[in-house]
Amino acid sequence: MKALTLLTGSPWRMAGAAGAVAAAVVLLALPGLINPYLLFQACLVLVTATAGLGLVLIMGWSGQIVLAQAGFLGVGAYGTTYLVAQGWSWPVAALTAGLIAALFGVLIGLPATRLRGFYLAIATLAFAELMTRIFVEATPITGGIAGVAVEPVVLPGLDADGSRWYLCLGVAAVTTVAVMRIGRAGLGRRLRVVRDAEIAAPSLGLSPTKTKLLAFALSAFIAGISGALYAQCLSYLTPEIFDMALLIEFLVIAFLGGVSYVAGPFLGAVVVVVLRDLLQDLGSWQRLVYGLILALAIAFLPRGLASLPARLRARRSSSSPASEQPPAQERADLTGASR
Repeated sequence: MKALTLLTGSPWRMAGAAGAVAAAVVLLALPGLINPYLLFQACLVLVTATAGLGLVLIMGWSGQIVLAQAGFLGVGAYGTTYLVAQGWSWPVAALTAGLIAALFGVLIGLPATRLRGFYLAIATLAFAELMTRIFVEATPITGGIAGVAVEPVVLPGLDADGSRWYLCLGVAAVTTVAVMRIGRAGLGRRLRVVRDAEIAAPSLGLSPTKTKLLAFALSAFIAGISGALYAQCLSYLTPEIFDMALLIEFLVIAFLGGVSYVAGPFLGAVVVVVLRDLLQDLGSWQRLVYGLILALAIAFLPRGLASLPARLRARRSSSSPASEQPPAQERADLTGASR
């Protein structure tokens, strides 16, 4: 048994790998396991979590308080829908809309990189409100207040519901892997240096402005791609979809799940989507509930749900004996005796 453990790794690692394989099998088979409505809710979890990964980059790792994610999401949703209507294939249209959202991210990032804290939040919030107004006025592209229908993507051999699920699952998986690699690579380290020691960054050969602009662009690109998926989930787009309510949901997803953890947006998205379904009869009162949840999360879980395992391990290690070593005086006596 010990030889088998040495060959295959620790039991905990084997259990984790087995759990990951089981989860992947369940996710791939999910369209045949649940009804279309629950599958739609699962798609919303993946889409909002994918958009939340952009907040991990810009808010969690870069330390920038950005409130423009709903606007970037709208750019991706409307842009993809318009390009598909012009005859573009969905993947090309989604990537193009994501690049357009990234360009918007750079444009607002240029002046925003000179701002910090509250002022940066207000500047990016103004951009989100401006985009909502543009969605109303750009009638040839967005349909204005009346909105625009979204052409569903149907994959070979699947219906619309199954196609939407596998589309969301594939994009979420690719984005998650990409963000994880960014976090472990040099870019992730540069983002954290700018967050924690921006003044000292130039002495290390880093440009805080370029690093922030790259974070803005990547975060906006991820939001744009997520917007393309969001349009597929909703089937019909109107400007009020991308208003302040969606922004509040993103903030709850980020801070409740854990804005510094890749798993955080997925945990936060599950809570928000379930709450949205349970509280749909409350109307505008939903915002009050989300505000309370956000306040409680910041007060009692400042690092989010994703930080709970680490907090539990730290508490367990602090409550258990530091080691089996004797106290300092006893160790001194033993040392003297050994001499």
